[in-house]
Amino acid sequence: MFRWLLLIALAVAVALGLVVGILNPQEVNFDLLFFKGALPLGAIMLLCFIAGILLATLWGLFRRLMRLSKRRSEASRVDI
Repeated sequence: MFRWLLLIALAVAVALGLVVGILNPQEVNFDLLFFKGALPLGAIMLLCFIAGILLATLWGLFRRLMRLSKRRSEASRVDI
């Protein structure tokens, strides 16, 4: 059941991504520190969305590892 819900959510996300890409075809110039270029607005929005997902995932992983480290240190103090 969970796989079907995940598949449906993925299909909806892909459909929304296609709609955003199709509705925003105009070129946008961007200038990063060492990289300049032009991409369609939809592509830039998609890249920003993916970057946000990656940052949120890394932050969540960092917090989870910190909690695990804290639990291990507390467990080692109790054993002493």
